[in-house]
Amino acid sequence: MSQTSWKAGLAALLFATAAVPTVRGDDPQPPKSLDQMMEAIGPGVRVGIVVTGPQKAEGEATAIRKNAEAALPTASSIKTAIMIELFAKFPKALDVPPPGLDAILKDDHPAVAHFEPGPRREIRAGLAGASVRRIGRVMLGSEAASNHVYNAASNVAIALLGGPDETTRLIHARDPAFAPIMVRRYMLTDRKARGDNESSAEALAAVLGRLAAREVPGLDAAAVEACRMVVSVSDDPARGRRRFKDGALDSTPITRVATGWYERPDGPPLVYVVMLAQDDPGPTPVAEAAAKLEAAATRLAEAAVDPLLAKDRAAPSR
Repeated sequence: MSQTSWKAGLAALLFATAAVPTVRGDDPQPPKSLDQMMEAIGPGVRVGIVVTGPQKAEGEATAIRKNAEAALPTASSIKTAIMIELFAKFPKALDVPPPGLDAILKDDHPAVAHFEPGPRREIRAGLAGASVRRIGRVMLGSEAASNHVYNAASNVAIALLGGPDETTRLIHARDPAFAPIMVRRYMLTDRKARGDNESSAEALAAVLGRLAAREVPGLDAAAVEACRMVVSVSDDPARGRRRFKDGALDSTPITRVATGWYERPDGPPLVYVVMLAQDDPGPTPVAEAAAKLEAAATRLAEAAVDPLLAKDRAAPSR
């Protein structure tokens, strides 16, 4: 699951007929709706989208949903839920190495055994003696690391939690809304042997929504804030502060996932999730198909987010 730096992706409007501006001006005939933009991606791409946004009226929130309950591959976007469980296990010991770390980094441990000898040495050098907090930063990409170390940090977290099955159980026990999240394998292991890591867009949005609202069941305020602070952040002059965790896989199904939230000082956060998966790119080379999927996610993202943020900026202050 390689780290990618691409803009927050969203897609689809609640109503297919709603017109929105497009991001790219080089399309000869830009589509008039996000549903049309999705159709323009081409056949064979599975999509799941959830956006929760500004309040339109008392008790009514702007919502965008498209195949929100469909199970789709998560790539690295699942790491946010895993990180929460890691921090929940060691809430008072975030700044010391977790017990058992050295054993997990040994060549024969399933968290790292699938890496080649060179990367295993790199992983040990990068994570030996790491605190729980640093493991969280590395696995979420908010601290720079090689792709091997980045993914191995998540594998260390999964191992500390008891393996994929136990990690899944803990995530489900945290909140019923997280139930569709399935951790079936360590990062960068075979996607078919035990099944892929999957979730619905709705469940990923629930995880982000809890963090954005600073209300994670079973965690005190300090632990929740610690979780929030290891999520990657970017500041956009036009869109504001964004905390995000994206995911990308170029093996089939080719996967692009964008998740995160925009912090809004005068209202609730805008949480977004877009999940794209292409099972068979046909004659198109994988690298080209992956690049197209990523570009499509970016176009869809901005076309969905910007109108919601614009409405929010235009609303009178409360």
